[in-house]
Amino acid sequence: MPEPPVRDAQAILQSLQAGVVPRAGLHHLAVGRVPEVRQALAELEVLRDGGGVFKVVVGDYGSGKTFLLALIRQVALARGYLVADADLGPDLRLRGDDRGLATYRQLMARVSSEGRPDGGALGTVLDRWAERVRSAAAARLPPSEDPAAPPPGASRSPDLAMAVDRELRSRLRGFQDQPGGFAWAAVLRRYYEAALAGDEAGLASSLRWLRGEFRSAAEARAVLGSGAPPPITDATWYEHLRLLALLAADAGYAGLLVMLDEGVNLLRIGAPESRAANYEVVLRICNDTLQGRSAFLGFYLAGPPEMVTDVRRGFHSYPALRSRLQANPYADARHRDLTQPVLSLAPLTADELLALLYKVRSLHAAAHGPSRLGEAETATFLGRLLARPGAERFLTVRGTLRAFLQALSVLAQNPEMEPGAVLGQAEEDLADSRFVSLDVDAQGPV
Repeated sequence: MPEPPVRDAQAILQSLQAGVVPRAGLHHLAVGRVPEVRQALAELEVLRDGGGVFKVVVGDYGSGKTFLLALIRQVALARGYLVADADLGPDLRLRGDDRGLATYRQLMARVSSEGRPDGGALGTVLDRWAERVRSAAAARLPPSEDPAAPPPGASRSPDLAMAVDRELRSRLRGFQDQPGGFAWAAVLRRYYEAALAGDEAGLASSLRWLRGEFRSAAEARAVLGSGAPPPITDATWYEHLRLLALLAADAGYAGLLVMLDEGVNLLRIGAPESRAANYEVVLRICNDTLQGRSAFLGFYLAGPPEMVTDVRRGFHSYPALRSRLQANPYADARHRDLTQPVLSLAPLTADELLALLYKVRSLHAAAHGPSRLGEAETATFLGRLLARPGAERFLTVRGTLRAFLQALSVLAQNPEMEPGAVLGQAEEDLADSRFVSLDVDAQGPV
């Protein structure tokens, strides 16, 4: 694999040193996880065919949950899917005090496509959908009819206007069959007409409604007019994600993939009633996707194992979820079932960790010049870490990478230092809580 440009290598290294997953260039770090990625590719094809996917990714802190989600995200974007992602937290949940609506707003702001990989793609999706409507309508006209869209404000031929109206009614009928679909149909028609007329205010107000930015029906009417549909609420936001998936497919995308990380924050909800309300949303998502009621929509939710297995506060405390997320009794660590809803990430093997360190060493060399650590020294470094008492339980990929990068950084800036001394110090530092994730407040993703 060719080395990345210096700027890309520096960005990747900076993210790793901070303990977070890089937003791009993940193929330069990918090791292991071949079965998981292969299963994800198969699930993406299910979305392309109009099905639904629901996956709960669990693993210990620093085991690579966020990295796997980011890798799947990168693959999905390259294959023509829309992806929306958010990290759950105290203010971003699934239900209660408008926190579910806040999560929806975050997801809509982060809708990404291959052409807009950093979010903000919702407007592009709408423009693409509007163009497909116009093109389909024009294709129904006789060859003598000029299919080009008229300039903003110009009149259209009656035949083209009638063809567009028929095409809109036909496409919007698919939305009207879904909960909340009449509201979406009205807003999409408004968006199309605003685009045709060059009405920037109409485009912006329609986009605001779809993003869930109106806080009350009165505010929506003040901006959209007396016929404005009711705004998206904390109780209805999931229905509108299902409609966004339909819009994605109608606009020519392969489907919509929604990724929610830091699912441990659901476990931390103190009030049992509030926690149960959030789990009810998870149950509905699970039921809809697995029973084929959410077309072109996939959900990935990541968190630690106790998010699922804790019988007092986790998903298993909610009987309906527990029955759906039970592990396959015939599967074990050697014989895995990757098709079940819960995907448990096993730790990387020693060989995979070593391959990862080699990749990081190459990235560091691309950004800062030839590394003073050869393959033998890198293998020795990892061997010492794995030999430490408790390493099997407490050593994380994140901690290993940060310690290794700090060693590389010191050596690169201090040529008089001996590699052996720096590696020995890095080994001692790894035992510090800065590198070993022992508490539930540990952040990050690698």
